[in-house]
Amino acid sequence: MDMEVPDLPYVLRPRGFRVGFTALLSVVAVFVVPAAAQAACGATPTTKAFKAFGDNNDYSLVPNGGFEAGASGWSLSRSVVTAGNEPWSVRAAGDSKSLAIDSSGVAVSPTVCIDLKRPTYRFFAKRTSGSWGVLNLRVRWQDASGRTNETTIAALDSNFGTGWGVSPALNIASLLGLWNDDQDVSVQFVFDPENYGGSWAIDDVYVDPYAKG
Repeated sequence: MDMEVPDLPYVLRPRGFRVGFTALLSVVAVFVVPAAAQAACGATPTTKAFKAFGDNNDYSLVPNGGFEAGASGWSLSRSVVTAGNEPWSVRAAGDSKSLAIDSSGVAVSPTVCIDLKRPTYRFFAKRTSGSWGVLNLRVRWQDASGRTNETTIAALDSNFGTGWGVSPALNIASLLGLWNDDQDVSVQFVFDPENYGGSWAIDDVYVDPYAKG
């Protein structure tokens, strides 16, 4: 049975500002380790995961980004893999799991490589409780001295509904100052609801795109 694709207008503002979506999005934060001296990211399998939403770019799934292997590779606080998949099953038909994040919880993804050919990420999310819940997106990264820094990219607010929605493609590479093809950054996505504002669920986290022509 064909599914109706929702209309998802949104406004994306610079880091530190809030973002509204008609359907739903979630906030993500990113744990980053720049590596300007390293080679660019290696090859990974790709798919047109968001074709149904008018996005024909190729995407690579974040390791266990569909949560079908449980919490493997993820660091979770007051978060749990649970039954219930985003309804489009973009990773695979028959998928049945997603990640539930408590209003005071945090979820941190496995490490992902970001470069100029794979600069953005995209995912599914929904607000599961709270009328004003906000899901925050930050970036943590290590500078040349080994010091960990943290930068807020954006925040997604309670204008989302309570049904699954797809995020926009959120650019990481431009925020991290990547400008050469041989630069890459090791990143972790951190999903952090504003404390006690509301709970969220996320699913099928992808990096976009592996390669552009």
